[in-house]
Amino acid sequence: MAKDLLDLHGFKSDQVEDAIDAFLMKLSNSGLKRARIMTGKGTGTVQSITTKYLKLAGYHYAFEKLPNGKNNEGCLVIFLE
Repeated sequence: MAKDLLDLHGFKSDQVEDAIDAFLMKLSNSGLKRARIMTGKGTGTVQSITTKYLKLAGYHYAFEKLPNGKNNEGCLVIFLE
């Protein structure tokens, strides 16, 4: 799996914040400008927890863009700069 991607498919809601925290800590000195977090669509719980975490931590993010220009609402792009 790519080092700039966290796939949260299959994670339980009480595991999401710890997974995101570990992922972002690992990237903190990587020099990467962007990373992706795949939340999936599902019930929206994982995505809600993820966006709340990113907002509170001060990260800017957007939905990944698909080749047709539409948003991929199951994947967030995190801007690390």
